[in-house]
Amino acid sequence: RAARVVARALHGDADRVAVHGFASNGRHEVHYQCIKDFSEPFGSEQQARLDRLQGSLSTRMGAALRHASAALARQTADHKVIVMLTDGEPSDVDVVEDDHLVEDARHAVGRATAQGIRTFCLTLDRQADAYVRRIFGARNYLIADHATRFAGYAGQALVKLIAH
Repeated sequence: RAARVVARALHGDADRVAVHGFASNGRHEVHYQCIKDFSEPFGSEQQARLDRLQGSLSTRMGAALRHASAALARQTADHKVIVMLTDGEPSDVDVVEDDHLVEDARHAVGRATAQGIRTFCLTLDRQADAYVRRIFGARNYLIADHATRFAGYAGQALVKLIAH
């Protein structure tokens, strides 16, 4: 539901928006899929793809950020922005060191920035402040208590990122 709210808020005639999803089951099993490509409308077919997604497995955020950065690097645009939507901190079944995946995601954000890609995180995890600040930076995230709040937050996030 949160992804639908954000996609609707960001999708417009002037903006080219893609919606991707991810889950992982260890380093060698990262599932990354395109729900809506940049050139597609956010129509019934794309919404049906989104509806079929099931929350499961783990959150290897760094891998997802690298995939999204590669997709954006192939696009021509004045502003390139990744809006990461998550309900929890980076984690996976094959990682025992708590900070490893937070640092991996932070590194992926740094690589995206070096490519001219801005990143922003919208999260439903009320305890996210410490790790999202480390990954995305002090001004590049918002925490919400309900998915419907993301519509306004998504617009704010893009305006903020493009203005800087």
